[in-house]
Amino acid sequence: MPTIKDIARLAGVAHGTVSNVLNGRGNVSVDKIKRVEEAARTLGYQPNAQAKFLREGQSNTISIILPDISSEQYSILYEGLQKYFYPKGYELSLYLTGNRPEIEQQIIQRIATKRDFAIVTVSCLQDADDYYQALKGLQDKTIFVYRRLKNSKQFVSLDFFQAGRDIAAKLITQNYHKIGLFTNQLKNTHSQQFRQGIIEQFKQQDYPYQLTHLESSSHESTYSLAFDFFSAEKTPETLDAIVCSDIKRAEYLRNASYLGSTKACPPVYTLSSGTILKESNIHQYHMNYGMLSQQIARVIEGASPIKVVNKGFIFDENAADEKESSLAKQTLDFLILPSPSTEAVRKLLPHFKRQTGIDVNLIVRPFNEVGTILSDLSKHQHIDIIRIDMAGLPWFAETTLKPLTEFNFDPQQLNKHYSKQLIKRYSEVNDTLYGIPFDPSMQMLFYRKDLFNDATLKRFFYEKYKSVLTVPTNFEQFTQITQFFSQQDNPYVSTEYGSCITLGNAEIVASEFLLRYYAQGGKLGTEKNLLQLDKAKTLSTLQELREYLNVAMHLDASWWDKSVSLFETGQIAMVIVYMNLFSHMTRRNIAPSIGYVDVPGQQPLLGGGSLGMSKYSHKNEEVKQFFEWLFSDEIIEQIVLLGGSSARNNVFNEQHLMEQYPWLTLAKENNYQGMRENHFDNGSLINLRLAENLIGEAIHLWINHQLNDEETIEYINKKLTEHSKELIKSS
Repeated sequence: MPTIKDIARLAGVAHGTVSNVLNGRGNVSVDKIKRVEEAARTLGYQPNAQAKFLREGQSNTISIILPDISSEQYSILYEGLQKYFYPKGYELSLYLTGNRPEIEQQIIQRIATKRDFAIVTVSCLQDADDYYQALKGLQDKTIFVYRRLKNSKQFVSLDFFQAGRDIAAKLITQNYHKIGLFTNQLKNTHSQQFRQGIIEQFKQQDYPYQLTHLESSSHESTYSLAFDFFSAEKTPETLDAIVCSDIKRAEYLRNASYLGSTKACPPVYTLSSGTILKESNIHQYHMNYGMLSQQIARVIEGASPIKVVNKGFIFDENAADEKESSLAKQTLDFLILPSPSTEAVRKLLPHFKRQTGIDVNLIVRPFNEVGTILSDLSKHQHIDIIRIDMAGLPWFAETTLKPLTEFNFDPQQLNKHYSKQLIKRYSEVNDTLYGIPFDPSMQMLFYRKDLFNDATLKRFFYEKYKSVLTVPTNFEQFTQITQFFSQQDNPYVSTEYGSCITLGNAEIVASEFLLRYYAQGGKLGTEKNLLQLDKAKTLSTLQELREYLNVAMHLDASWWDKSVSLFETGQIAMVIVYMNLFSHMTRRNIAPSIGYVDVPGQQPLLGGGSLGMSKYSHKNEEVKQFFEWLFSDEIIEQIVLLGGSSARNNVFNEQHLMEQYPWLTLAKENNYQGMRENHFDNGSLINLRLAENLIGEAIHLWINHQLNDEETIEYINKKLTEHSKELIKSS
C-alpha cells in the first residue's frame, strides 16, 4: 500500500504538506493540493479512517452484537444504526451470536482488544458484568437492547407491554377466547412484557381466556415448534387466534398450517415493522422498530431520550367494510394545485373508494387559477373540498370555507396531531378553525456538500477572499459564494453558476425581494395597520438584490421547478426553494451530496396550504369521512413515502421518512417558524396574493431598469395605498 512518503515523492512536496492535504489542515496552496491529490489517485492511496480517529484520541468503530440478521427487528436496527453513524465517519462491526452464550462470550473477548466508541447488543447472557469486566470504561456506551440483563446500566427497548394490551383488546372485540401465543423465551425482557400486556388486558376486562404459549429457545427450531400449534397431541384445543412476536413466526405458522394441518389457519396477530403485508388472515400490529436506532444513537451521544410510540394496527379492513355499507355512493370534487402531494393523493384514492364507495374527482388547477376561482366561488358551487394556500387562508376562509365544527370534524384531532404554531398559521382565522394543515412548507437553502468540502475549492476561495468557504448565513455571503461558484469567475468549479433567480412570475419575484427585506428586519404591515415598505430597509434590500442579480443565473420560468432541475443536474451549487419541491431529490444520484440549512438571514417564507370544505357543499358526512381517511397516520405516511409532504406529528416519528427527507428534521427544529404577513395583529386580514403581485410587478420594472431605487419604493407604496380597500379587510 502506498505511503505518505510515496505521495510526497511523486508530488514533489514535503511529507508535512501531504499530511495537511489528506487531513484537510494547514495553509496549502491550490497548486500543491492538486499535485498531492493527483499523486494519491495515481498511487491508489486509501486513507485509514481508523488510524485518523486513533491519532485524535478516539475510536470510530461501533460493535453491533445480534442474535441474527434475518429477523426484521434486528435487520432494521442494524440498518438504522448504519445510516445514522456511517455519514459521521464511524464504522460498524456486526457480530452474530445465534443466541448461543458461548459464542457471545468469544465475541466479547474479541472486541475487548479494540477501542470501540460504543457497543450495541441484543444479548443472550444473564449478567451485564460479563461486558463491563471485559470492556473497561464503556459502561455508559454499552447499550443493551430488547433484553435487560442483570446489572445493565443502559437499556433501550420499545413498549411491548402496550403492544400486548392493544392486541388483546382487538381479540376481545372479535370474541376470541382460545388464544395461542408464539414468542421467543420468556427470560427475554420484551417477551415477558408482551405476554404480561396481553394477560393484563384480559384481566382488566374480566375477559375469559385460555392461553397456549409456545416459546422457542436457542436449542430448538422455531419453525418446527410452529407445527405444534396444529398438533392434536401438543395443542388439543382448536385455537381461535394466534399471537406472534414477529413476522417470521407468522410466516412459519402459515406454512405449518398449510403443510401440517387439514384445517384452516386461525387468524394470526403479529408484531411487525411498518411494512404492509396485505393477507386476509394476518393482522399486523406495527412497532416503530426504525425509531429505536435513533433512541440508541441519542443514548450513545448523551442526548435526551425521545419517546417512541407504537404505530399499532393500520389499514383495518374490517372497519372499512362497515363504512362502505353505511355511506351513500357520492363524488367529491376536490380543487387542488399541481404538486407532489397532489400526485401522491391521486395514487391512493382507490383505497378510499374501496373503503367508502365514494369517488373523489381531483380538479387540478395552477396557482393563479385557483385564486381566481376562490375570488368568486359562487360560480363553482360543485366544488366540495379546497386546497387553499396558507398565504390566502385568512383572506378567503370566511367567504369560501365552512368552519370545521360545522361538519363535525373534531378540533381535538388538530391539537393531537399538529403543533400550536401550525394550527395558528394553517387552520385558524380569528379564533375559528377553517382548515387542516395539508402540505406545510418553508424555504430552505439547499447546497452541494461535495463542493463546499472540496479542498481545492476551499483553498482557492481563501486565496481569493481571505476567508473560509462555509455555507452562507447572510445574503452578502450568499452573493459572494454565488459568484465564486460561477465558471466565468472560477476555472476550478464544475457548476455553470453558483445559484439562480426565477423571474417569470410576479409573486416569485416578490418572494426574492421579501426574503431579503425580512432578513433586513423589514415588515410589510405598519403599526397603523397599513401596508407600506420601510424606505431605508427597501433601499438596502434593492442594493443587495442588485448585486445578486449581477452574478446569478436568470430564469424566465413561472415556477421553481426549473431551478430545482438545474441543481439536480449539477449546473448550480445552491438554491433557495420551498422544501416540499425537493421531495423527488431523494431518489436521484445527487442525494448524498445535498446539504440543507436555514435560509440566509434566518427569516424564511412559509408556504404550502390547508384543506377545507367549501361553504356551498352539502356533503358534510362524505367530506368528514375523506378528511378522517386522508389525515390518518397510515395515509399520511403513504403520502410522504410517495413524494408528498406533511407536518403531522407521526411523520417525525418515522425513521425511514426522516432518513428519506432529512430536511424535515430542520423544519421540526424550527417549528415551521417563518414569515408570511397575511393578517395584522388586530385581526384585520391582508390580501397577500394581491400585495405580492403589486410588489413583484414593481420589482420587475426595476430589474428591467424602468424604475430606479427611489421610484420603485414610491411606486410600490403608492400602489399599496391605492389598492388598500382590496388589500385590507377588517375582522
